[in-house]
Amino acid sequence: MTVSVREATEADLEAIRAVAEDAWYAALGGALDPAEIAAALEAYYDPEVVGAGIESEGIAFYVASVGGEVRGFASAERTWADEVELHTVYVHPDRWGEGIGEALFERVETWARGEGADRVACGVLADNVVGIGFFESVGFERGRTTEAEIVGAVYDEYEYEYELRA
Repeated sequence: MTVSVREATEADLEAIRAVAEDAWYAALGGALDPAEIAAALEAYYDPEVVGAGIESEGIAFYVASVGGEVRGFASAERTWADEVELHTVYVHPDRWGEGIGEALFERVETWARGEGADRVACGVLADNVVGIGFFESVGFERGRTTEAEIVGAVYDEYEYEYELRA
C-alpha cells in the first residue's frame, strides 16, 4: 500500500468531513453521546470552517490518500515561538494501523521543523483510547490532565508533547 500525503485543497472538503465523521463515531462513540458527536461535526467540520483552515497561511493542512482516495487528514499551527499545536490527525477507521496516521504526522513534523519549532503539542480526550495509542506509539509523552470543551460539554483531556529531535 502506498500512502500519498499532500496539502489539502478545497476539493477535499467532502472527503475530510467523511473521514472525520467515521473516525469520531468509531473512536469516541463510547465516550460521547451521539448527539454531541453530530453537533461537534457540524461545528468543527462545516465546509466554511475547514475551508478557512485550508486557505490559512498560518495552518498546515494535509490529506493522505491511498489509491487516489482521501483516507486521512492532519492540521497544525504554530502557536508559540517554539511550539506547533497539532489540531487534528484523523484516519478512516477501515485504515487504522496501516501507517496513514504516521505518514501524516511525519509530514506535520517536517513542517514544524521548517517553522523552527522545538516541539509539537496536542490534546487528546482521556476516553479516546485510539488517539492515546496513536500518539504514544509515535513518541508523544503524556503531560497533565486538563479539560476540553466539546460543543458545550466538558471532558477530561490529556496534554501530549513531542520533542523535535535534531
